Amino acid sequence: MSNPYAAPPDVLSVNTVAELADALGRLRRWARPGPAADPPTLRVLADRTGVPLTTIANALSGRTLPGTRVVYEFARACGLPEDDLPLWTEARQRAADSRRARRRPPAAAITAGLPAPVTDTAAVLTVIPATVAASYLATLAPYEAGQNLTAMAEAAAVDCLAVMPTHVVLDCLTAMVPAAAARLLQAEDLVLAADQLQLLPLPVGQAVLAALPTAVASRLLFEMPRTAALGLVSGMTTAWKTALMTDPALPTALAIEVLYSTDYTWATSVLTTIDAARAGKIIASVAPDAAAGLLTGLPTARGCDLLTRTDPGRAGLILAEADPHQGAALLAALSTTTATAILAVMPQAEAGELLAAMDGGRRRHLLANTEPRRASVLRAATPSPQPARNAGPGHRDPSSRAVLSATVARLFPEHRPPSADGTGGP
Repeated sequence: MSNPYAAPPDVLSVNTVAELADALGRLRRWARPGPAADPPTLRVLADRTGVPLTTIANALSGRTLPGTRVVYEFARACGLPEDDLPLWTEARQRAADSRRARRRPPAAAITAGLPAPVTDTAAVLTVIPATVAASYLATLAPYEAGQNLTAMAEAAAVDCLAVMPTHVVLDCLTAMVPAAAARLLQAEDLVLAADQLQLLPLPVGQAVLAALPTAVASRLLFEMPRTAALGLVSGMTTAWKTALMTDPALPTALAIEVLYSTDYTWATSVLTTIDAARAGKIIASVAPDAAAGLLTGLPTARGCDLLTRTDPGRAGLILAEADPHQGAALLAALSTTTATAILAVMPQAEAGELLAAMDGGRRRHLLANTEPRRASVLRAATPSPQPARNAGPGHRDPSSRAVLSATVARLFPEHRPPSADGTGGP
């Protein structure tokens, strides 16, 4: 029996979203590295294309019409030659046209009932083919075109945006009231909307972003290149950033960038108030020195909660970067089980420093509950205890590692590291 996947599928007959999804699935099966091998997984395709796994899954399911870029990157990731890729984007366009035709009643049936002369241009643009309406809108001044798009039925306006030249779309969105532009972007294909949002002039893009629901803004930012997303977010208000950080849809990697986009005081305030699971993921994902700088700015109870959510090995690396007295305060406040688990895997020199800075009673208790051989090693590594200096809230020991202050200053340029007398920067 011949192998049905010996050649890539023919897409010249694809005309609907369902047919496109079926063709993408057959293309994925064709992309197997060998006859007995499995097709590339969705995770592999997501890594190859840079397209979110859920977007690829939706494209293969036929539930939604994938964006042109999604189809193009998917076909390329499956190993199609460059010359064949336009056939797939053209198939996607035919599926889009078919969807529009089914969604909109015949123009003649509706326009026959309109008064003549027709004064409601938007009503006419709503019922005629999207390509015709888009061509007409492209002849208007951006402000007038934007007004018509605002007045049109949402689905028809989105169809027009999908076929209009990019520069015309951007001119129209720029001329609109931000809330109207946000309404259309919400109704568009997610990838297409993200592309348009990042290409708008920065003040306009930020105004539109502010008009979007936070959950939608999170998804659009996730679809953008990291630099574009951060460029938009960096100019947003602190209140907006705080609301964004509370949204569970915001990816952790982008949440970290948002956290670094303001100042140290705001960052520690946000880590104190947002969901502990989200805050714990952030602490678990940033570099140990950065995590130490953030944790030591939090209330002790919150810092302990976030450390408890972290793997003991990583928690030890974080505490090793902290000011010894502040790190000791966190370690001492942890449960005995958590603290001894951290001491069991922490570098012994840094563990000794923390134990030396700790209250004698707590130090003896932790060592008594540590595995005997490890406890002996830690006792030998513990220098003579030194009294804490400036260990109160908001202070750092002037003798602590310079790298911690340097890290905070690097991540939060507006934050002034403490001076030698503990009173703050110059």
